Amino acid sequence: VTVNDGLAWYDALTVNANHKFSHNLQGLISYTWSHALSTVDPDTTKQAPNDPAVTGLAEKGNTIFDQRHRLVISGLYTAPFQITVGGIATLASGTPYNIVTGTSNGGDGREASERPVINGVVVARNSGTGTAIYSFDPFIERPFRLGENYNLRLRMEAFNVFNHGNFVSFNGTYGNGTT
Repeated sequence: VTVNDGLAWYDALTVNANHKFSHNLQGLISYTWSHALSTVDPDTTKQAPNDPAVTGLAEKGNTIFDQRHRLVISGLYTAPFQITVGGIATLASGTPYNIVTGTSNGGDGREASERPVINGVVVARNSGTGTAIYSFDPFIERPFRLGENYNLRLRMEAFNVFNHGNFVSFNGTYGNGTT
């Protein structure tokens, strides 16, 4: 029988600083440290308890959306001729993923969620950590006046200009699987 009776904990610290350096230059820096724990990640594949008979605090671990560090820096500069350039840079730590065996260790047919046992200890839930996430998204824009009542604003934006693969989910199958 499946029971949805999980517990969750979340702690965080957020710091923001913004400053208008001059009439033409301004910036914003935001940093968040957080830690999210739970006893279950419902509605997610490969997240059932390692042993259906042992649930609750024995399954306490990082949640799949736990992201310890996130830094966002943004700014803009208005150059002559009303040309504005700016952008947003995002840097963040990777998110957790579950490490599973890919086979039924106990013969109960639950190969999708059974975690490895190393030296007699079950690997903790969501103990894998994905790669860092970062991107830089610049823009440039300029307004044009069309008569007395209308304005036209041309804007060009680019997203993730360094083309870094920002993956938030990994296949954590490890060990004694069928391959």
